[in-house]
Amino acid sequence: MVDNLGDAGVSWRLASQLAALSPALSVTLVIDHLQTLARFCPALGIDASTQQIQGVRILPWSVVEQDPAQLGSEHTVLPVSVVSAFSCELPPSVQEFLQQCQVIPHWILFDYLSAESWVEGCHGLSAPIPGYRGPRHFFFPGFTPRTGGLLREPGLLARRSEVQASLIRQEAIWQSWGLTEKTNLPTLTLFAYPDAPWQSLREAMGSTGQAWRWVLFEGMEITEQVGQADAFRAPAGNAWGKIEPVRVALRTQEEYDGLLWASHFNLVRGEDSLVRALWAGRPFLWHLYPQAEGTHWVKLEAFLERYLEGLETMLAEVIANLFRAWNGRGEMTAAWQGMVPHWKGWEHHALAWSEGLSEQPDLVTKLVEFSNLELK
Repeated sequence: MVDNLGDAGVSWRLASQLAALSPALSVTLVIDHLQTLARFCPALGIDASTQQIQGVRILPWSVVEQDPAQLGSEHTVLPVSVVSAFSCELPPSVQEFLQQCQVIPHWILFDYLSAESWVEGCHGLSAPIPGYRGPRHFFFPGFTPRTGGLLREPGLLARRSEVQASLIRQEAIWQSWGLTEKTNLPTLTLFAYPDAPWQSLREAMGSTGQAWRWVLFEGMEITEQVGQADAFRAPAGNAWGKIEPVRVALRTQEEYDGLLWASHFNLVRGEDSLVRALWAGRPFLWHLYPQAEGTHWVKLEAFLERYLEGLETMLAEVIANLFRAWNGRGEMTAAWQGMVPHWKGWEHHALAWSEGLSEQPDLVTKLVEFSNLELK
């Protein structure tokens, strides 16, 4: 069950990658808000009680809660593993149904991505609860071999490299998004929570005199804040007047990936777009959802510790300063101006870090092994 864009994005990638792995896997996605999934899965029918897309059977949460037997496929194949994503508890009716199966399914608690060190110790731990007789374990995505890894479909980085090595392919991506003008401008994609300091970043980027194209996504709160393109442009003579904003409709996940590959600087939020920015191998900034108790700062610093490990001190410092400023801690203009002389170094690091992460097994491979699923 997922009810926001990021959770839906991760869940859909996980389900579709599992389905593509082997015809022996029957994959069902149960979701409580089909409208959210439909934003990047246009083939979805939001009123359908059951449907199949890209090999994934999709059921509304309400249907399964009322009739858990729907979890059996059209071939009456009962589930052998049930993944509850992002703290979604299975309703009592579903738990009761699962325990009537000849083999009680493995219940996997799929948690949020974190770079914090405690994740390694908690990944794979048993999590028994009263009333459920089957196995129940934690599964934590992460950045190290001792975690559940990151979602990465086969051949992803090879396709990315082909795009980034070809101006023709990049032009094709721009055209597919309707970005047919000024394709020679360096491009920034903006996907962030509403409180992101975009005004400060706009002014900071403009202060260096470099022209940029900003790609904004329709339907996002931050895009509505920015407003129409005319309101974004500065009067003649203002420092940030060279920024060219463009609004585009949110597209499929595959198309979004391509846009990140072709762009030069990606501003992302949450979990799904963070991982896709990592695989893009471009400089990026991660905007974390602000939490009253400040735990988002702990998460950010844990990520920066891993992302910047082994990096030359000055480059690590200017990258960290910009990440912190984008999350509301630090002066943006100073952070941006400090980064500009080191941009090439950041580009090199972003690509190298992406390649290094890809040497680890991907999340789906680890999940299949963890679940002891048969792929024959």
